[in-house]
Amino acid sequence: MKDSVNRQIEHLASEGIPALRELIDDRLGRLRAKLDLFNRSLADRALPENRKGRVGRLALERKAKLAGQKKAAGKASRKSGKKASS
Repeated sequence: MKDSVNRQIEHLASEGIPALRELIDDRLGRLRAKLDLFNRSLADRALPENRKGRVGRLALERKAKLAGQKKAAGKASRKSGKKASS
């Protein structure tokens, strides 16, 4: 009986748990996608039509500024690395 229970546990561990994990991952992905759509819908409704263009432009400017800061930080760390190796 103990061997039978052990085989059932091994079978569950080797086949059941990975299948369950895959199912859960799939369902979570679908839920995230639905929540993303819902969030975008709420944001679209909350923002007055005359501000949508400005908000989009500001978001792009913010991303560009962050990218520029990261680029500048990368250059600064590379320069300091060259001085340290000299």
